Amino acid sequence: MSESRAPKIEKWPFIVGDVALLLMAWLVYYESDPDVPFTGLEAFWCFACVAAGAWVMVLPFLREFQARADLTEARELAASVEKISSLDALAKQIESATEQWLHVEDRANEINATSKEIAGKINAEAREFTEFLQKANDTEKNHLRLEVDKLNRTQVDWVKVVTGMLDHIFALNQAARQSGQEKLVRQLDNFQAACRDVARRVGVVTHLPKPEEAFDADKHQLREPEAEPEAGAKIVGIAAQGLSHQGQVLRKAVVVIEGEEPGQAPPDAGKPKAKAKKKA
Repeated sequence: MSESRAPKIEKWPFIVGDVALLLMAWLVYYESDPDVPFTGLEAFWCFACVAAGAWVMVLPFLREFQARADLTEARELAASVEKISSLDALAKQIESATEQWLHVEDRANEINATSKEIAGKINAEAREFTEFLQKANDTEKNHLRLEVDKLNRTQVDWVKVVTGMLDHIFALNQAARQSGQEKLVRQLDNFQAACRDVARRVGVVTHLPKPEEAFDADKHQLREPEAEPEAGAKIVGIAAQGLSHQGQVLRKAVVVIEGEEPGQAPPDAGKPKAKAKKKA
């Protein structure tokens, strides 16, 4: 938009009028008689012409100044109106922003309530899931404990069976040796070696002291548990073989030392100790 300007007044008519009035004042002065004193009427007309000429000369400038002042006032008024319009638009924007903020606040409250509800459901489901896992864990532990107990009892049972079988085979072999039948002794020796090899695969190992070996209380025991052998006593016979399972001693070898009569071991000496159960 082009900037409006105050209209300019042509000054030449006012200049002509001013010159004419000044000439009239000069004529009044010139036509007066020099010998006669200057009268009041002549002075009045001279002053009136000069004053009118001055007023006519100043008038266009006053009009232009007034026009410029009016234009400036109009511009300021237009700027004020524009600012007021801007304030109205700003007020509308503020009102719209306030409404939007209230809407956002309502949505935030709804989201907060929904979040709390979801969090409560998640916590409840988490507690239920934790309780379920705890129950499942307890059930699984009880089941595993029961299975371990069964396995321990089964292990103790089959260890007893294997050790009893080895004891019977050992007793049968000893009886064959006492019978003096070499062929039968060889067959029973082979059978006993095969049975010991099978038992060794499941962890049951037999221990036989060497002939003329010195008695060792950590490895050997007598047929009479309360008897105390002499120091350096030699082993002359075996009443029952020693047994161990997975490195744990089930029974020490029951031996016959010098000064004792060979014979069968007492019933208590031939029984291996039961293996301690492992804690689940």
